[in-house]
Amino acid sequence: MADLLSQPYLIGGALEAPGPLRRFLPAVPDGPARTFLAALKLPGAWVLDPFGASPRLAAEIARSGHRTLVAAGNPVSRFLLDLAAHPPQEADLHAALADLAAARKEDERLETHLQSMYLTRCANCERELPAEAFLWDSKTSEMTGRIYNCTCGSGGELPATPEDVQNAVRWGRTLGMHRSRALERVAAFDDPDRPFAEEAINIYPPRAIYGLSVIINKLDGISSTDERRRCMTALILWAADQSNALWPHLTERPRPKQLTFPGVYREHNVWMALEAAVKAWASSEAAVPLVLWPEEPPETGGICVFEGPLRELVPQLEEISIKAVVGAIPRPNQAFWTLSALWSGWLWGRAAVGPFKAVLRRRRYDWQWHAEALRSLFGNLGAAIPAQTPFFALMAEPEPSFLTATMLAAQTSGLVLAGLAVRGEQEPLQIHWRKSDKTPPALALNENFTRKALREYLESRKEPTPYLHLHAAALASLSEKGMLRQSSDNLAAVDKSILDALQSQEFTDLENRANPTSGLWTLHKHSKQATLKGI
Repeated sequence: MADLLSQPYLIGGALEAPGPLRRFLPAVPDGPARTFLAALKLPGAWVLDPFGASPRLAAEIARSGHRTLVAAGNPVSRFLLDLAAHPPQEADLHAALADLAAARKEDERLETHLQSMYLTRCANCERELPAEAFLWDSKTSEMTGRIYNCTCGSGGELPATPEDVQNAVRWGRTLGMHRSRALERVAAFDDPDRPFAEEAINIYPPRAIYGLSVIINKLDGISSTDERRRCMTALILWAADQSNALWPHLTERPRPKQLTFPGVYREHNVWMALEAAVKAWASSEAAVPLVLWPEEPPETGGICVFEGPLRELVPQLEEISIKAVVGAIPRPNQAFWTLSALWSGWLWGRAAVGPFKAVLRRRRYDWQWHAEALRSLFGNLGAAIPAQTPFFALMAEPEPSFLTATMLAAQTSGLVLAGLAVRGEQEPLQIHWRKSDKTPPALALNENFTRKALREYLESRKEPTPYLHLHAAALASLSEKGMLRQSSDNLAAVDKSILDALQSQEFTDLENRANPTSGLWTLHKHSKQATLKGI
C-alpha cells in the first residue's frame, strides 16, 4: 500500500481554468497529463480519452504531440472539443455578434428587441435602460431585485419595482408559441420523451425561452460563412447556459449537479449574455488538427473524435494501437447532461440529439449507479487496450464515495492500481492504473485488514490527516488485495467498512465532528501530542 501511495503528485497550472461552461466541466489543471505522457516517451502515439469530459485536456494532449482519440457521445461535448481544438478569434466572434444584432424582428433590430425585454428605470436619473439581471425568490416566485449600471453612475443591486414586475408578466404572455418551438426542436409532440423535455425546459425563465427561441430562429435564416456560423453557435450556447435559473445569487462558484432552483436566482439578460460570450470564447491558443473517426490526425499531434460512446468505438479499435489512456473521470451531473440534450436540439435540430436524448429520462444518479456506469465503461476499455497499457486519470472534486465508485469499477474491469496521489482536498486526485494480463483472486472485505492499513498509513504520515487521504489509503490497500472485486455491487458496504475500522480506539478525530468524513484523524497515542501542538 505504501508504494501505491508514493506516486509523486504532478503539479499543474491554475485549478479553475477559464472558459465557457466550466461550472459543468471537471476542474482539472493543465500540466499533469502532459508531464505523465512525456515520461512515457511516446511522441506521436495514440492516446485514448474514454470519457470526453474535458475538452481542454484533450487539446492539451494533442498539443503535446500525441494523437488523441476521444469518445464523445454528448453533442455539446463534441462541439466543445471543436472549439478547444480551433479556438475562435475575437474578431470573428464580434462579427458573428454583429450579424445577430442586425437581424430583424419585425421592424426592429434583434438587439434592440431583445434588450427591450429587460428594461428598467434608473432610481437616480429615471432613464430607461436594460438591466443586467433580475433576482427571483424561487419559493414565492416573486421578483425581489434588479441589477443595472447607469451612465449617471447609479446602479448595482436595487429592489425591483412594480414596473419591472409588469414588464416580466407582459413578456411571459408571449411564451406559448416559442416554448412549443423550443420543445419541438428536442422532441416531437408524440415523442415519449416530450414530457421529460417539458420538465427540463421549466428551468428557464419565460423571457429566456422567448429570447433564445427568437435568436435560434434567426440563426437558421442568416447566410454566412462556416466559421461565422460556428461562432454564432458558440455565442448562443454560452447565452443558453447563462440564461437558465441555475445561477444562485451571491454564489461565486456555482457547480450545479441537478435541475433545482436556487433559493434566490439570477435571471440574466439574454442579449448581454451574447455580448459577454465574445470575451468568454476568444482565445489566443494555437489550433490543433481535429478530424472525425476513422480519419487519422497527423503524427505531430491532433484530436480524433468518435461521435458516440466508448462501447460503440471498441469493436473498431483493432485498426490502431492505443499506447496510453488519459482522461478526467466524470461525476454524475443531471444538470449538464439534461441541458446538453436541450441545447443540442436547439442548436443543431432534433436529429442531432439522437440516442443522447435518453438522458432526459434518467433520474437515478447515486454513487452505486455511477459505479455501475463506470464499470461498464471500464469494462469496454479493458477489452480495447493491450495488457500493461498505462492509464492516467484525474478526479476533480474528489470525495470518498466518488473515489470508491471509481476504484470498484476499475478493479472489476481488469485494471490494476499502479499509483494514487492525493494532495489538498480541493485538488484533483491523480490515479495510475495498468491493464492487467491476469485476474487477481477476489477476497472478502476484512475490517482488521482495513484497520491495519489505516494504522500503517497514519504512522507513515506522522501528522494528523484528512479523512479523504485515509479513505484513499484504505481503498488502495483493499484494491491491492483484490477485496474490492468481492464488493463490486455494494459501494455502501465498502464505505461503511472503512468508517467502521476508524471507530476503533486506535484512532481519534481531532476535530470531533458529527460527520467523520470531514474530520482530521490521527492515531490515539498521538492525539494528545497533536493537541498540545495546537493542531
